[in-house]
Amino acid sequence: MLTIQILTRNNEDTIRACIESTLRLNAEIVVGDLGSTDNTISICDEMGAITHHLGGMERHEARNSLTKDGLNLALEPWEVWSQGLIPNADCAYATILNNQIISKEIRFWQKPMSFINPTFERVDAETTNHSNVVLYSIGSRDYDYDKLMLAQWKKNPVLAAPYYYQACVELALRNYPEFFRSAEHYLFRDKSDSMSAIMLRYYMAYAHMFVNKKVRPALQNLNLCLCAKPMMSEFWCLMADVYYHLLKDWRKAIDFYENAMILGSRRKTPDTWPLDLSKYNKYPTKMIESCQKLLDRPSIYHA
Repeated sequence: MLTIQILTRNNEDTIRACIESTLRLNAEIVVGDLGSTDNTISICDEMGAITHHLGGMERHEARNSLTKDGLNLALEPWEVWSQGLIPNADCAYATILNNQIISKEIRFWQKPMSFINPTFERVDAETTNHSNVVLYSIGSRDYDYDKLMLAQWKKNPVLAAPYYYQACVELALRNYPEFFRSAEHYLFRDKSDSMSAIMLRYYMAYAHMFVNKKVRPALQNLNLCLCAKPMMSEFWCLMADVYYHLLKDWRKAIDFYENAMILGSRRKTPDTWPLDLSKYNKYPTKMIESCQKLLDRPSIYHA
């Protein structure tokens, strides 16, 4: 039997839709509450979920305390089960769709696998199993994790991972000075070409371009991204954006937008890297048209 596990904290706006989307699965729904003060738990009780009051427990410990025998699914209270079949595997990825962004995470697991990381918890396992389950995000995670992150650093101050998560939080809050500080700390400790390191360089390039208006650091980070993952249209599009917005080199920008479509179409699947659907056709097509118009526009200095 499938056990669906949901951690909540003041999610009354989305929890009903979340649970309703899973009722057809005939699964046991277990809710761990981390301190809700709204109507979240009363809604869960009304819908037949089994609720546990976990107080201020760290998220990975909460997940592990709720894990049952058999197959488990970690579902966020702002997600709904959109489509797919329960996988016949002890560990598998699910696809998460958030607007135009597609990501893949291990969401199905069985004992003795467990979660790690007290803030952005994840299953401590590796697998090549990809389910056809699609989870659709109808809300967003809250970002009040400073206390948990501080506790993690106190336990092990040399950890690199907390800097990555802190950088992601600061980026979401548009606190760019703190984002750059945390990102640079993380990259100093993690010099690999891991997905986390490369995606963090992509976000740094984005911030350097759109916030700081700096060409050199944006291109330096993007070059490293493309060396690690040349089929990512997102990287080519941002490279083109630098030439479009900052360098005003529209011919070069067209080349990079075309690369985004050509190389992106050859990206292998299944792929656990995040995917921005608009960057594989719609966005570069629109930007190429804009470049063509700018190139065809008569110069104001023409006699």
